[in-house]
Parts: sequence; C-alpha cells; structure tokens
Amino acid sequence: MKKCFFVLAAVACCACSKGVTGSSDVKDEVVELNFSVPVSATKVSGSVVENEVESLQVFVFGTDGQVQSSGIANENSLTLTCTTGEKRVAAVVNSPELEGIDNLNELNAAMSDFDDNSVGKFVMTGADDMTLQSSGPVEVVVSRLVSKVTLSSVTRNFKLSQHQNMDFELLSVFLTNVPEEIGYFQAQQSSQLINMAEGDLLYDDLDIPVSQGATEQVGNFLYCYPNMLEDTDKPAYLVLKTRLGEGVYYYSVEIPEMESNKCYNVSLTVTMPGTLTPDVPVEKTDAQFSVVVSDWAGNIDVNETI
Repeated sequence: MKKCFFVLAAVACCACSKGVTGSSDVKDEVVELNFSVPVSATKVSGSVVENEVESLQVFVFGTDGQVQSSGIANENSLTLTCTTGEKRVAAVVNSPELEGIDNLNELNAAMSDFDDNSVGKFVMTGADDMTLQSSGPVEVVVSRLVSKVTLSSVTRNFKLSQHQNMDFELLSVFLTNVPEEIGYFQAQQSSQLINMAEGDLLYDDLDIPVSQGATEQVGNFLYCYPNMLEDTDKPAYLVLKTRLGEGVYYYSVEIPEMESNKCYNVSLTVTMPGTLTPDVPVEKTDAQFSVVVSDWAGNIDVNETI
C-alpha cells in the first residue's frame, strides 16, 4: 500500500484545491497549514523516527513567480495570509530558515546541506500548483531528500581452503562518494563529495562473525544525499570493512542511479578477500551482490549481480 506524507491545510476562511475556479478575488483570507505525518521505522543501533516534523517553512508564489506569502514555525503548523487565485505552494521541513527567497527561481536554486540532517530529523520538501477557493482542504506531498542504504545480508563463500578456515568478521559499514549538498527542489548537487564517512547517518559498527557457507542477516541502514553525478569515476559506494584472519579487507559496492527518498538494500556474497583500501571497488571475481531499490512511498525492485 502506498504511503505518503502530506501538508494538510485546515482552512479557516479560504481554502485550496487543484483546478481552475471562478473569478473569486477575496483578499487577505487566512489559511492555516497543519502537518500530519505517520511515525514508523527503527534503526539497529537505536530508535529512528524517519518522518519527524520539528520545523516547517511554507512559501506561496503567484503566477508571476514572486513570493506572495511565507512563514516559518518551530512546530508542525503555521498560519499564513494569502489571496485567492492560482498559486504554487512549497513546503520545507526540518531545515534551517531559507532567507532572502523572493521568487521561485531563487527557491529552485537553493541548496540543502547534508549536515542539516540528523538521526530522527530529515529534511523534507514538497511543492504543488493549486487554486485558492472559498472552501475545501489542500494537500502538498513532502518527501525526504536523503536516500536510505541498507546492508541486508552478507554470505561467506570463500573459494580457497586457506580462506575457508580463517576467522571472518564484519567490522563496520559506511557510505562514501556522496554529495555535501543537493537542491531543495531541483535535481542538482554539489561536486564536493564526502569521502571519509563520519556520524550515525553515514557509518555503523557491526562486529559480526560469519562462518564459511553461512549468511548473516545484517539489516543496518545508513542515510546520505543521493549521488546523481553522471561521472562514472565518482559513483556512491557502500563499503564493508572486514577482518579475515589477521588482515583487514574492504568490499566497496557501487550504488547505482541514486534518488532521494528511495531505499537501496544490498545483499553481498564474498568469494575471496576484498581490497586493502576502501577506495578501490570490488571486481567481479571478488564478490557478488544484488541491490533492491524500494521507494519509501511504494516498491520498485532492481536486482543486479556482479
């Protein structure tokens, strides 16, 4: 079943709905916007609410693209004064205040910093065109800017007997080559990439031993802004750090075609030791993996084996 997050507007004197209406020209009617989102999801290392709303900023643009009304509140509702007619309404959740936005072009050019996200507090945005009328509710869908990457499982299937008899342990998992900024409302990102993963969103300790021939269901998940660069030399990677015997090895798995508000579930099969550094991707002879992509608001499955 599809799940969405909405800006729910309970209208005091003037309401919003899609479609063209009559020539109503009532001025300065008050519209009260109330956020309502479901609460779900947990993180292995602790509880994470993925749809918490701690702040709300709303912009109302006229047909000329100029801001007619805007407001910000440190809660999930606020009241704006706006006129009837055709509008574009944009909502920003859990972000520092966007200052100096006078028109739609400036909003579309605004960039969100990944550091503005934290465990249980993700930046979300949404926008829609609508016509203000005399009655009726309004809904503006908002979605997270982050992508979610899960290490679902690891299967140990080493080919050589000397590797089969060694202790093998999953030490940690982290994301690399992910952008520091992306656009709030446009598919744009900074060329500056985060290469050294830090913090709860990009890194998790594991400490999981894996026996030869066994599959461990891991389930740890991480968050990042999606790498949308077309440069094939700079894709995003999920990196698994392991210990085999006395040596430390890395398996760097490419995450393809990343998008905001989508889940990427990685299942990894290792057949020989990985690389000695995390910035070298695995070869086809090193490991097999599949990536299942699921939209938080639906299901899209993409399977790949390397």
